[in-house]
Amino acid sequence: MASDQLHSQQVSMQIRRARDMAQRSEELLSQPKPDTFAGRKTREPFPAEDPMLREDIQNLIHSELQPPKE
Repeated sequence: MASDQLHSQQVSMQIRRARDMAQRSEELLSQPKPDTFAGRKTREPFPAEDPMLREDIQNLIHSELQPPKE
């Protein structure tokens, strides 16, 4: 008899878990699909400039932190 009661409790728990999972799945499926298009521009692109003309690069070139000249 105790075995039947234990089995009944286990089945009830499994049914409750299945209902919870179904509810969570329904919530997730009702959300809008994520936009995963690889070509979509979500940020401004980097400017197309010559990196050697950038001020920080020029400062580095003319700084004391240069490799020894051969």
